[in-house]
Amino acid sequence: MNMNKLMIAGSLKLRFRARYAFFFTLMLIALGLFCTQTASAAVLDTLHYNGHTYYLISENTYEGAAAESLALGGYLTTINDQGEQDFLWNSWKNSLGTGEGLWIGLEKSHHGSIFVWMNGEPVTFTYWAPGEPNNGFGRYYEGYVAMDQRFSSTGMWNDLPNDGTDWISDRGIVEVNNPGSTEISTPEVSTLVLLGSGLVGLVLRRRRRARAASNGDGAADASQESNSTPAA
Repeated sequence: MNMNKLMIAGSLKLRFRARYAFFFTLMLIALGLFCTQTASAAVLDTLHYNGHTYYLISENTYEGAAAESLALGGYLTTINDQGEQDFLWNSWKNSLGTGEGLWIGLEKSHHGSIFVWMNGEPVTFTYWAPGEPNNGFGRYYEGYVAMDQRFSSTGMWNDLPNDGTDWISDRGIVEVNNPGSTEISTPEVSTLVLLGSGLVGLVLRRRRRARAASNGDGAADASQESNSTPAA
């Protein structure tokens, strides 16, 4: 009797492992195909400047654009001088799509209010529009930066919420270091942690909602996001 129980338990365990391995393999294949298609479909134009390749990618939130830049093997662009700013803006200022600007890789550090480059380079050049950054005048969080056509003809910078200007997604500029470049190409650890923790948090939040629903508590974990309308 005990031997039969052990054999049954062993068989169930093997089946579970086989199903788990099969499911995990399918997930990896699907993720790989999705990332490849997303990255290739996102690229609208390509430029080369000063030993770097730049991609103009389609409209997205800042975090979405940052994820696409990683899939393309780069990062949202780091701008180190006026020449680079002028070259990129003049090349793509007429290719903004439905947005008002172009995402660059400047974002607030998760430790506070200091702006840092996504790839970890030191901030040695800025091109803020007058009165910027203003963090939504204290009414909402603006932790991401884009060149903005509304302030000047030269694309001066504006801090924005993740969703973009007036909640409209912007296109982004991805920078990839060409072979032989000595500049930093690895995204800042905080960016990778934020992207990973966001996915984990989404999974955990859905699990909590599922458990709450099974217990009859449909109001659990209700969204607390603000519906305020951003200003310029």
